[in-house]
Amino acid sequence: MSIFNPPHFLRQISKSALREFTDAHPIAAYLSVDWDGPDDSAEGVQAAIEALQASLDGTDVPEDAAQVGEALDLWHDDLRRVHLLSNELAVNEFLAACAADAQAQEVFANRDVREKALWVFHAREQLFRDVELHLAFQAKANGKYWKKHRIAAGLSLTRERDKLEAFSREVAKLFAKSGGGKSAHIEQSVRATDGSVQLTIYVEGPVTAFAHFTESRFNRVTTRIALETAVVYQPATGVIESVVKGGAKNHQTVLQLFGKHVAGQEIKPKEIVTARFKLNELRDGVPAQAVFVCPEVESIRLRRAQFRPHMNTGIGIHMEAPPEPEQDDAMALAHERLKFQHTFETEYDLNQVSILVYLKSVEGRKPKHFSFDVRSAGTSTIKNLSASNQRIANAVLQALDVIDPEEGGV
Repeated sequence: MSIFNPPHFLRQISKSALREFTDAHPIAAYLSVDWDGPDDSAEGVQAAIEALQASLDGTDVPEDAAQVGEALDLWHDDLRRVHLLSNELAVNEFLAACAADAQAQEVFANRDVREKALWVFHAREQLFRDVELHLAFQAKANGKYWKKHRIAAGLSLTRERDKLEAFSREVAKLFAKSGGGKSAHIEQSVRATDGSVQLTIYVEGPVTAFAHFTESRFNRVTTRIALETAVVYQPATGVIESVVKGGAKNHQTVLQLFGKHVAGQEIKPKEIVTARFKLNELRDGVPAQAVFVCPEVESIRLRRAQFRPHMNTGIGIHMEAPPEPEQDDAMALAHERLKFQHTFETEYDLNQVSILVYLKSVEGRKPKHFSFDVRSAGTSTIKNLSASNQRIANAVLQALDVIDPEEGGV
């Protein structure tokens, strides 16, 4: 994801799409933009925004300064949210959810990913929020606080607000011992692509002090950060995933509370143990034939590698190579620099790698590449890639013998 820069982002948006978004935004009440003039619309909007900000920083502050400041904050935050969902993963979810929406299909036909996300933000607000939550959960899947279990399939989940809020309040109690508050907020959404139901809970966290600037003055503010907990249930398969801080015990507690308040019955979750990746297959480097696994792949490179010696598993040894394909990769550096008593294969286990995949260049376009991390314990960041890159990444792992062909996608 590229760094968010509002002026640059606005320059990628057509005049009609930008006008739709601006007119629907609270900032429109305070802006003066000549949409019919010859000047570039993005430059005009940015100039109007800067003038509005300057009016708050000057000596002659308008009477509605508080409302203007709030609208400006919303403008920048909303554009940032749209920027984060201007990608193939988000747009695929938009398309799936709007398959029967004639107006949306007409809009999507002639717009790029940024303009599609911009339109959904103001025209289908709930859909935008649902996809935002889904992708936020997906980014945490396979991470430190994530677990997957299996329960009964086909459970009917409540949509009653009282029961959902009772669930969130019970979850909040798990964090009381670590300084969490009693307040909680819960959101429920259904994923159009597979029908899974996601519950996202925000719990009032411990008191935290932040240093920040207000009206060009340095201040410290005391606040409570929201701690995020989420559960995703797939009715078709009975698979339930959870992101919960506090270890396995808290995962079990949240799932039991889910059964009591949301499913309306006692559930017996069985943890799904993730298959381990055979990273030690990479200790001799990337086989030359692996690059032929996909027609799109030009080369494969181990950018980073972490080793754990057998004699002391509490030690992690990191190797990082430069990104240039002609330089030695992390495995070559390991063979050169790591010292061992007998053989490399018996002294060290490969615990984690970062795999860099270079794609073949298309005429007229700059060559592309992507990377993903893989841990021997069975977790990876492949889910954060686009759908096409996920396919390539799984094919690469199979070609490297890290996973077996019958295991399918990661």
